[in-house]
Amino acid sequence: MSASQRRKGAAGEREFAVLAGERMERSLTRQLGQARDGGGDVVCSPIVFEVKRRKKIAVLRWMEQARRSAHDYSHNRVSHAGAVAMREDGGGWFVLCSAELFFNLAGPEMRRLCPVNE
Repeated sequence: MSASQRRKGAAGEREFAVLAGERMERSLTRQLGQARDGGGDVVCSPIVFEVKRRKKIAVLRWMEQARRSAHDYSHNRVSHAGAVAMREDGGGWFVLCSAELFFNLAGPEMRRLCPVNE
């Protein structure tokens, strides 16, 4: 991995830590040494975030389809949020959603479970 790729990854981790920390009312930071030692990029127990920042993410096409479907479904009356449910053959299910939706749904519970960082 090149130095510029490492810098981009570290910047993405810091950016997400700030976003998540603001939404959960916690001080979160990226986990230094995690690439060498293992573990996640940003941790707010019980959730460990693996942060990826790429030029292009293929699943974003699916998210755009979900966003359009949610808008079409709402008929401008009720707000609906788009999410993508996916699994590989023989694997488990995963749900992909926007960070905004995730923190709106999980934020209150995560604030309860996560200790305030000193």
